Amino acid sequence: MKKFVWVVGGAMLLAACGGSQETRVPVALGSLVTPDSAPWLQVDRQEQDVQVRGLDEPVTLTPTPSVSEVLQARLRHGLEPAYFTDLVVQCEQVFAEMRVDTEATPASITLELGTHCTINARGRGSNATYHVSPSMPAPARADYARALTSLLATGADDIARQLRANVEATPH
Repeated sequence: MKKFVWVVGGAMLLAACGGSQETRVPVALGSLVTPDSAPWLQVDRQEQDVQVRGLDEPVTLTPTPSVSEVLQARLRHGLEPAYFTDLVVQCEQVFAEMRVDTEATPASITLELGTHCTINARGRGSNATYHVSPSMPAPARADYARALTSLLATGADDIARQLRANVEATPH
């Protein structure tokens, strides 16, 4: 009798797990990373996947290199001309998530991208949280990898502009 209960319980457990399956999509972001010599700007490295919300089936994007590495490269490129002696910028808590709005006409996709940065300039410090939400029409054939590439470039460059304005406003 015990064996029967275990078999029935196991079958019910397997049936309950048979619902939706998460789709994992690798995303190559190497084209967004260009070498720059701005070691005074650092972004804490985080290996993180990007969830795509608003879909019937869960989709997870697995970027390589990571979102934080791409953000660091884009920030270094955007802020390199604003450098002055004794400037140090440290960013952390990188956040990235995509959301599809299927009820919009046409359907759209938005990237929520954010980070918290500290600016140290000759002994003076300030910090701020930067957040952007670039969007575009939802990609044909659910090409979320291409959408992430485009939206991440736009979002990281927007954060670079905001951060650069704060760096340039810092007394030095």
